[in-house]
Amino acid sequence: MKIVFIFFIFYSLSFASDKFGIIDKVYISEDFKTYKLAKYKDYKNKKVEQFSIKVELNKNKISEKTYYLSIVSDYDNLISTNIKYIKNPHQMLIKLDEKTPDNLFFFYKYENPKRAGFRLKAISEFEYKYLLPIEGIIYGLAYGIIFCAALYYFIIYLSMKKRCFLFYSTMQLFVLLSLFGFMLVSFKPYPSVFAQTVIDIFENLSFIFTGLFAKEILNIKKTYPSALFIIKLFLFINFIDIGIILVLNYSLLYEYMPFYISFLIPTLLGVISILKGDKKAIVYTLGWAFMLSFIFMAEKNLISISGIYTIHFVAPMESLIFSFALAFTLKSFVQEKNEKEKLLIHKNKLASMGEMINNIAHQWRQPLMHLSFINMNLQMASYDEKLSKEYLAEKIEESNKQLEFMSSTIDSFRDFYKPQKEKENFFLSNAVNQAVEIMSVLLNKENIEIEVEVKKDKEICAYANEYSQVVLNLITNAKDVLVQRKIEKPKIKITIDSYSNKSFTTVCDNAGGINKAHIEKIFEPYFTTKESGSGIGLYMSKTIINSHFKGELKVENKKEGACFTIEV
Repeated sequence: MKIVFIFFIFYSLSFASDKFGIIDKVYISEDFKTYKLAKYKDYKNKKVEQFSIKVELNKNKISEKTYYLSIVSDYDNLISTNIKYIKNPHQMLIKLDEKTPDNLFFFYKYENPKRAGFRLKAISEFEYKYLLPIEGIIYGLAYGIIFCAALYYFIIYLSMKKRCFLFYSTMQLFVLLSLFGFMLVSFKPYPSVFAQTVIDIFENLSFIFTGLFAKEILNIKKTYPSALFIIKLFLFINFIDIGIILVLNYSLLYEYMPFYISFLIPTLLGVISILKGDKKAIVYTLGWAFMLSFIFMAEKNLISISGIYTIHFVAPMESLIFSFALAFTLKSFVQEKNEKEKLLIHKNKLASMGEMINNIAHQWRQPLMHLSFINMNLQMASYDEKLSKEYLAEKIEESNKQLEFMSSTIDSFRDFYKPQKEKENFFLSNAVNQAVEIMSVLLNKENIEIEVEVKKDKEICAYANEYSQVVLNLITNAKDVLVQRKIEKPKIKITIDSYSNKSFTTVCDNAGGINKAHIEKIFEPYFTTKESGSGIGLYMSKTIINSHFKGELKVENKKEGACFTIEV
């Protein structure tokens, strides 16, 4: 946003600004008699008791159109002038026409010596009639748009964790601070050293984050690695310039380098990205090209309105263009996230199916062995010719019992894993016991004790199977870590409690807890400490509780091991 800096420096280093050719020369006198050409450097640090300003006008220009002079000075110390003026809250306005004298005089006297406070600029009739009366609205709209863009995309960053949104939000924040500082300085006859230093630093920081935003949004590191050096060099010299500002109190970099270069760099990088097939870069490149055009025209005095109005029109327009572009980026991120979610759900279903088959296999192993023994008994009885009707009926009844058990096992697993389209009322204890029953055979095989304590049950309206699947996943994880660490007397304890209108189901083990380095990442997709783990079980469990139950799945280490709590 160095367009702010252009006008700020221009006004600071001169007594007069005129893009219309109305002001020929400006003179200054300390004795009200002898005048010399007014130069900023002569009066930058000099203090005077009195001074007079003489303004020579080009009357040929005034005869063609109507113009006005805007003068910012120490109004209370103005003792006389040879021209009528209108006093606004922060400036004097003088209409220029054929009756205006060729030379304007302004006489000032101070009680105590101080710096000569006087600055004037020529403005058009259009600006006087249509912009000056509503400048408060112009400033307010500009600041509101930029602030909303900064705040909105900072909130998006907190949700998406994508750095491009953070860089854009921070860039807009420093643009806003720069604009606000420039507006305040425009009300003063001259900027203080502190104000100039602070505004220059804000502007450099806005450009630093402009470079970071361009690097991130155009994915320079991947699409055009050779251009990464240009961005890094640009950032480096801006950081160096901040150091110079702290020493010299003004920017050395932008005193020698044209300001439009700072927007030419991301514009060219955007064009290269488009040529390399990145269609998303089109809108961003248009945004930078828009800023580049206005900065270039401002430097060349091709814009007829004052710089302060120009920047307050251009900056919010730039915010809107980039916000529009970021909306497309956000949409692509959401689509990408949805695709990943679908893939994770698919993988989770496959993992659940594998768990189901594994559990069914363990549940069926004993009845299949029993059926094998029945067949052997029948075969032996047939060989010994002792196969009586009574014995055959007995064995058939035994077989039917085993088959019924296997069939009920299939029904239990089918009901457990089938998707529910509608919510239903269920007690938490029933959902937990269903998961425990599914895991009972595997837990018995590993000699793992499981205890369910119901302190205060609660009935909720939700998806019972999904709740059971989350509990099942927590039991499975606890079982795996107990086996992996070869814990003596392994135990899993499940506690159900309700208070403060909330329910809490806690699944704890005595496996020693989760590594502190891993506990913050435990719910991230694809993160796992198991050799053959998929890393999606806990992520999907947390997603289910957050999305379908509007609750929380938390973890903490306790004395004996890890405790997962489902809060609904």
